[in-house]
Amino acid sequence: MGFRDRRRLMSAVFIPALFSLAACTNSSAPVPEKLDAQEIEADIWEMEAAIFEGRGRGDLSNYLDVTSSQYLGWPPVLDKPLSLDGFRAQENMGQSAALIGEVITFEKNGFTLNDNTAITYFTSHRTKMGEGMAVNGSRDVSQYYENTHTWTFEDGEWRLIGGMARLLDGPREPASGADEGEAS
Repeated sequence: MGFRDRRRLMSAVFIPALFSLAACTNSSAPVPEKLDAQEIEADIWEMEAAIFEGRGRGDLSNYLDVTSSQYLGWPPVLDKPLSLDGFRAQENMGQSAALIGEVITFEKNGFTLNDNTAITYFTSHRTKMGEGMAVNGSRDVSQYYENTHTWTFEDGEWRLIGGMARLLDGPREPASGADEGEAS
């Protein structure tokens, strides 16, 4: 068998096999065509708002219910990212109860969508710590955070696969066209 024959054989057999294998290992479903980018953005921001709303009640189920099994997030209070198992372990120890009474507003700073991946950018402002988080007896604070959440479309639903937040020294100027959401 000559070089050209081997090349044709590889093209005819191995390349389609590689594409088939890649298609089988892709766990993310394509985004439904009936949804447009604005609908997807609205749905994701609604889930973001629900996460913050639940925090003030000490309830992280709105967060956990939309989280991907592959989640890895980096809260500003930890020195390294936290997996979904680590997040659930903290929740099972009752740590979310410390959030009861927390007051946070958030400002949308940006949204980007590419196929089955979306990223939200937002600034949050905590003005009251949760009941279990008082510092020197006071719960009143003024803490600003920059946040990103990365969403992926899995099994027919948008799932939070990653996030990161960092504490800021103070407020930032609002992004042009930004919206605010509030949870308490």
